[in-house]
Amino acid sequence: MSKEHKTILVVDDEPFFREEVVAFLNNPTPTTRGWVAEAAEGGEEALAKLMQAPRDVMLLDINMPGMDGMDVLRAMREKHLLDQTYVIILSAYGVYENVVASMRGGAKDFVNKSEPLEQWIMRIERGFEWQELRHRSQQTEEELRLLAREVGHDIGGTTYFVLTQRVQALSKLVTGNAEGERSIEVIEQILGRIKRLADDLGQVAVALDSSEVWRWEPLNLQYMLERLVQEFNFGHPDVTVVKEWDENVPPVAGSRAQLERVFHNLLSNAGWAMPDGGTLTLRTRMEDTRWVAVEIGDTGVGIPPEAHDKIFRIGFSDWKSGHKGSGLGLYVARRNAENHGGRVEIKSNAGQGTTVIVHLPIGPAEASPPK
Repeated sequence: MSKEHKTILVVDDEPFFREEVVAFLNNPTPTTRGWVAEAAEGGEEALAKLMQAPRDVMLLDINMPGMDGMDVLRAMREKHLLDQTYVIILSAYGVYENVVASMRGGAKDFVNKSEPLEQWIMRIERGFEWQELRHRSQQTEEELRLLAREVGHDIGGTTYFVLTQRVQALSKLVTGNAEGERSIEVIEQILGRIKRLADDLGQVAVALDSSEVWRWEPLNLQYMLERLVQEFNFGHPDVTVVKEWDENVPPVAGSRAQLERVFHNLLSNAGWAMPDGGTLTLRTRMEDTRWVAVEIGDTGVGIPPEAHDKIFRIGFSDWKSGHKGSGLGLYVARRNAENHGGRVEIKSNAGQGTTVIVHLPIGPAEASPPK
């Protein structure tokens, strides 16, 4: 279906009601706004249409034979279609417990079937506004992704290589000159920061790449964390690592590259928070039958409550330990977790250490991580 028009899919098993709604939405008044409405007589047909091409707004009946509205929402979540279509639940009068369940399942709004069709227009237009904001956000993120990829590739590739070679050549010329050797040392430190920044920009590009999150595979979190801890031990020999694994935690579905980067960045920050050594505690646990939590706790400098939201923003690097980061690591960690339907929680106070908790769904991304 051409995207020159705003698209609406009406899903209901009652032919008369379904046809009346479609006819109303396709009448001359809304058509002048660029609306095109079509119908599906059940959940199976609706899902097939969405797999062919996403619709802007879907009016979805809850109670249908076969695949009902809740089944459609679950299937859309599993196939990653909920973030493309604004779902408005059609509810019979007085059945609000179903409305609550559907909103938790990923629907964005609901309308009562007993309301005049004219009153539906505002909710449908709200769905189109949501789509416009989504498209703008996607465009901004795509531009940011391309910028991060190009800049990261440039400064981390050719630029870094040429500068490194020139510094090595200069170091031979200043051998024995204390001031010259000190200058080379400072330049090498700056080059190291440039390389880390380039690597972080590359990770930002991956985090913003919508295609990356589709590369699902079963991942054993304990094995992943064990390997990352080995790298951590090498860089932070003065930190004692305590591991508390819940052997009942099953594999999670996800992108290996993205989830490894989540825990790599969080472990790195924990190490920087303990420049003089300390204790790092890693813990995995089940939260319920669908969710797992990974806790990373340190005994470092801590983070004041007023900075808890700021640390995940691009550009934040105000670490009390004195470490100067790129301001991208925690943004990437949170973004990658959210790409998997999860969230990152922080518990910390200044001078009292920090615990970061990553909540992840075991299967395909859930709609609402547990609070």
